Amino acid sequence: MSFYESPVFVELLLDSIYILLAMAVMLTGWSAVRSVRMRKGQHEGGGVPVRGIAWGVFALLVLTLGATALLADVSPMTINGHLYDNTTWLRVSDMLINTSAVLMLVAIICLIVGYTGVVRKYMK
Repeated sequence: MSFYESPVFVELLLDSIYILLAMAVMLTGWSAVRSVRMRKGQHEGGGVPVRGIAWGVFALLVLTLGATALLADVSPMTINGHLYDNTTWLRVSDMLINTSAVLMLVAIICLIVGYTGVVRKYMK
């Protein structure tokens, strides 16, 4: 029996994952509430529509999570001889992986558009 197959360490690993997940959810909630409170009276910061960008990012995240969850591949997988066929976790993992890829692509596109100044030329 290897180190990673020991029941004691597997339980410890699973418990630490659950604790980290709970902490991440709490920190995300606290951060969202704090961000909304700080931006309550703030409409623009240096000509940048701060609230609009914040709501746009939130809407993009929710829409991307929903779309990738609906389009997720839930076909069973065999990895190292073990069959993984729980459709819920297959859907969640596919959703998170694809959402992160889509949001990274959107961030790169926004960076390129912002760097080139294309939007500023047409906004004047």
